[in-house]
Amino acid sequence: MSDPFHWAERVSRRDIRRLYESDAQGMLDVDLLDEVHYGIYARVCDMMEVREAQQTGRVTCRSCRAPLPKPYRMGTRAKSQVLKCESCGWVVTCGEFYDSYTGKSMLPGSVTDLFESYLERFPQARRPAEKLLLIDWLIHQFHVMQGVAGKPVGQNVIQGTADQVRELIETLAYGPGSAQGLSSPQEWHAIYYDPVRMFKKSHSHSEVQKIAARLGIEGRGRMPEDELIPEILRRAPELAGKPEER
Repeated sequence: MSDPFHWAERVSRRDIRRLYESDAQGMLDVDLLDEVHYGIYARVCDMMEVREAQQTGRVTCRSCRAPLPKPYRMGTRAKSQVLKCESCGWVVTCGEFYDSYTGKSMLPGSVTDLFESYLERFPQARRPAEKLLLIDWLIHQFHVMQGVAGKPVGQNVIQGTADQVRELIETLAYGPGSAQGLSSPQEWHAIYYDPVRMFKKSHSHSEVQKIAARLGIEGRGRMPEDELIPEILRRAPELAGKPEER
C-alpha cells in the first residue's frame, strides 16, 4: 500500500471560509457543512488515536480498526518492532508508525481537554444549525486559547502555516460583526452569540410555534419571530441557546 495509515488530513482553510460566507449570506451550503463537520471530526479522532498510542502503546489497526493484541513500545529503540493485526494482516513497524504522524501536528498536546470536549459535544450535533454551532464553538476556542511556542491551536485541525491559520481564525472571530464596524471580539461575541439569534438558527419555524403554544403565548401565529422568540426566552430563559429536544 502506498499509505498504510490514511490519517485524516487537516481541513481546508478555503472550505471553512466558504462555509462561513454561505451562512452569512443566508444560503448555508449543507454539503460543504458536512464536509467540514466530518472532516474536523475525523482529524480529531485520529489525533486522539495517535495520543493513545504515544502514551500507552495501544495501537488500533489502520485498516480494519481492530485493536492490536498488546501494547507496544514507541521509543527509538523499538523502531524495528513489528505491529501486526491478527484480524486483517495489516503490518508495519513501530518506526513506520511513528514516522507516519511525526511532524504533522497530530498530537493534541496541552489542549487535549479541548478536543475531548469537542468529541463529547459531537454526537449532539445532528441538524445543520447544530453542526455549524459546534464548528463555530471550536473556532472560537481556537481564537481564545494559546498553543505552544507561538503555534496557534487551530493548526492541528486547519491547513496552513501558523500565520495563515492565525489570520483565518482572527478573521472568523470577528464574524459577521466585522462588516458592521465592530472593533473587538467582545462586541462581535455579543451579536453572534445573541440568545435570540442562536435560538432562531437552532429551531425551525414550526418548532418555534410549538414552543410558543406550549408556553401559552397568545397571538403567536401573527407575531414575527423577532418578537416571538424574545417572548419565549423571557418566559423560559432555560431554553436560551438550547435546541428543542425532539
